[in-house]
Amino acid sequence: MGLSSSQQSYHERIHQVVDYISEHTAEEINLSTLASVACFSPFHFHRIFSAMIGETPRDYIERIKLEKAANKLCLMPNKPVSEVAFECGFTSNATFSRSFKKQYKLSPTQFLKQHIQDFHSLNVPVRNVFPTPNVIDVSSIAIVYLPICHIAYTQTLNGYSTGIPKSWKKLLQFAAIHELLNSATQYIGMPFDNPGITPQIKCRYRACITVPESIKLTKGDIKTTEIQAGKYAKFHFKGKQENISAAYAFIYGSWLPLSGYIPDEKPMLEIYPPELHTIACSDLLEYDIVLPILPL
Repeated sequence: MGLSSSQQSYHERIHQVVDYISEHTAEEINLSTLASVACFSPFHFHRIFSAMIGETPRDYIERIKLEKAANKLCLMPNKPVSEVAFECGFTSNATFSRSFKKQYKLSPTQFLKQHIQDFHSLNVPVRNVFPTPNVIDVSSIAIVYLPICHIAYTQTLNGYSTGIPKSWKKLLQFAAIHELLNSATQYIGMPFDNPGITPQIKCRYRACITVPESIKLTKGDIKTTEIQAGKYAKFHFKGKQENISAAYAFIYGSWLPLSGYIPDEKPMLEIYPPELHTIACSDLLEYDIVLPILPL
């Protein structure tokens, strides 16, 4: 059963707020601003957001900022902790350290020392982290430049395991009805969160397809936007679904520190072959993991 027009409006407004927070983590974000983005009064917005997301706006913002900081600490271990704190929207190193320790039970420095090698898999069962070589292949690493592309997408805030299949089903049904799929269509996943650090049921993901620039969608479950042009490291992944964590562990833990690059702030992409969504339950997956990069 689909959402009613009223439910759809609430759903869309909260997603707009989530997107706004993601784009402004380095800033001080106040309740009035978020209420304005959602077109609710601050009083009602707080209750609506808390009920729909399961966290208060303040708790959600702090968690997103701390998760971003935890990733930055491990990806850029030579960057001063104070600089990481500032880039993630904390006004003082003391405030950041206090909040970080409350979240992770370790100071930022202790967290870096203890988890620099496994930050990508803290929430992943150990049995899935270290597969034998014959069940995973990350090869054909290439540095590529991707041009800007116009996409239609739908978004989930409810984790990868259930959210990704539902997002693709919704997007592809819409695309089929509106005859948006053809031989030139690209199928792109956009995982926003590291499931090693972010609670797995809260990971955000966008299912995307390329569409003509003339198509503009601003309302409803399906919207359009651009993926910005830039330099990317492209990895070809072939393996089982439970081995995806190990592929990311290789990229971030082995390849990246030796590459001469750092991750760009843009989201990572997963570029799928057209047939992948029809074999999502297959034991073997094959697609490209595409990491936005900048020179070190």
